[in-house]
Amino acid sequence: MLINRKNTLNAWSGKSFFLLLLLFAFGCSQVVNAQAKFYASAPKSVPVNQGFQLSYTLENANGGNLKLPPMNDFQLIGGPSTSTNMQWINGNVTQSVTYTYILKPKKEGTFKIGKASVQVSGVTMESNELTVEITQAVAQQQQQQRQRNPFDPFADDPFFNPQAQPEPEVSQADLEKQVKDDVFIKLVVNKSSVYKGEMLTATYKLYFRQNLSGFNVTKAPAFDGFWSQEVELDPQRRPTVENINGKQYNAVDILQYNLYPQRAGNLSVASTEISTVAQVSVRGRSRNFFDDFFNVGRVQQIPLTLKTNEATVQVKELPENGKPADFNGAVGKFNFEAKLSNNETKTDEPITYTFKVSGTGNLKFIESPIVTMPLGFEVYDPKVKENISNSTAGLSGSKQYDYLIIPRQPGEYKIKSKSFSYFDPSAAKYFTINSPEFTVKVTGEPSKNVNASATTATAKEEVAVLGNDIRYIKTTLPEFRKSNSVFASASVAALYSAPFLMFIGLVALKKRNENLAADVVGTKRRRALKLAKKRLSVADKLLAQNDKKGFYNEVSRAVWGYLSDKLNIDMASLSKENVEEKLLARSVHSETIGKLKSLLNTCELALYSPVGEGGEMKHNYETAMNLMADFEDEIKG
Repeated sequence: MLINRKNTLNAWSGKSFFLLLLLFAFGCSQVVNAQAKFYASAPKSVPVNQGFQLSYTLENANGGNLKLPPMNDFQLIGGPSTSTNMQWINGNVTQSVTYTYILKPKKEGTFKIGKASVQVSGVTMESNELTVEITQAVAQQQQQQRQRNPFDPFADDPFFNPQAQPEPEVSQADLEKQVKDDVFIKLVVNKSSVYKGEMLTATYKLYFRQNLSGFNVTKAPAFDGFWSQEVELDPQRRPTVENINGKQYNAVDILQYNLYPQRAGNLSVASTEISTVAQVSVRGRSRNFFDDFFNVGRVQQIPLTLKTNEATVQVKELPENGKPADFNGAVGKFNFEAKLSNNETKTDEPITYTFKVSGTGNLKFIESPIVTMPLGFEVYDPKVKENISNSTAGLSGSKQYDYLIIPRQPGEYKIKSKSFSYFDPSAAKYFTINSPEFTVKVTGEPSKNVNASATTATAKEEVAVLGNDIRYIKTTLPEFRKSNSVFASASVAALYSAPFLMFIGLVALKKRNENLAADVVGTKRRRALKLAKKRLSVADKLLAQNDKKGFYNEVSRAVWGYLSDKLNIDMASLSKENVEEKLLARSVHSETIGKLKSLLNTCELALYSPVGEGGEMKHNYETAMNLMADFEDEIKG
């Protein structure tokens, strides 16, 4: 009997545990689902001759593929319009996106609007259903009467005076003065004096003592004289509390950039503009006893346009005292290492000579080191591998250069040590790191393969080998006799020498074509302007036809194609950032780069919206042509 009771208890405890697990899982799912909300809203009653708004709101989630229910009883006359809202209220962050449609009833009656759906992280979320009562038509100027809500316990307010005039809102100007010191943005730079190439951080901060309904950046900063990298900020970041002039403010970073000055002097860090809406609580003389008793006020929305200050930074030239001969502009803190893929090889078998620079600083601007190899080696242009990330600490990571070297002569060779120098701003001095010396043993027969397109040190070797072919030269003069033979005539000599001259010409032409084919980069650069002009000629025809979309598409293709060929960047890797980096490295003026950015932005905008009349298109065509000419003059190397 005791055994049976024990088994029964065990069975019940097992069931209880299973039920608890189910309840716990259900509770967790409810918590997860509670984080994201998707709901619909619309007026409960609408006259048949008036339109109304139907809104779908998704909170605290990113969604897509919004599907609307059938709405046969309504006419869609507008939408969707999309609005994004991020709020900081009492330290809590909420964000939502709302899709709004304008509907007009077709007839009187009571109608249902079914559930809409949206995809959130692979899960389908559905909204609530709505019921809208369509009443008879009313005059457009008819004033709305106060309606009794059966669910409002204070609907029959004995203190409500229907004859009283509604309380006027506080004027916009007065409210803007009220919030002037409560909401502002500020530019903060972490350094006021830096060396050329040294990173500084520019942070644009929003300070507020009122509740805000999100913000939009209306004017992004432009940095003249700086190479900039925007820092990606956490979208869920929370405001911190800062004390300014005895007042406590909520503060949140809205934009942050890492800046690398490209020239010395006093440089200005540009301002920015944002728009936001302050939610101001306004108290006035209430007509309701209970509003006064419970201290209830009205919330008024105040649109604001805010602009930051500018900041000036003193940029110092790098010191000449102690500058190493091999210094190539590296500023920061770096490590340097070199390695050889193999210390023994055969002639014509390649090995890889690798240099790796790692650390924090202006890694993007570090140029490939120049290598010097022993006689009998061919060296090819390096393959560059970048693993660089941008954060609040700046650019960090590594940059690796892989040189392919091919030995052509057997023997034992010494590859000399290579040095790398950089300037450390925190120590205000230069440092030099030396790589080890390598010994390479090459076996096999001397190679007959020499690639003239590679960076090679074999030319002197070839000259030395030619010395073995020199023969003894006679010092006595030979005796010549005049001949009347037909072969002495110039015409016959030319006839016999023609095949030989043609052979020499063909060999020279073949050699020239091989050199041009090997010089892929040079060939692309030479054809860059020619191809760009050809594409722009197509754009000129589309301009005459007033085909705006086609015109801007051809201008964009011409510019990007030109930059790809001129700067030797694959089309798949093209971006405004790496193009700007390459142009700055080639000493192109910042003004020219600014014109390029403006033209590309215009082309992008034109593909999605109606942009420009004929005169503006003609101006942009001429801008593109002038940019090509400027790049030809300014791009070095």
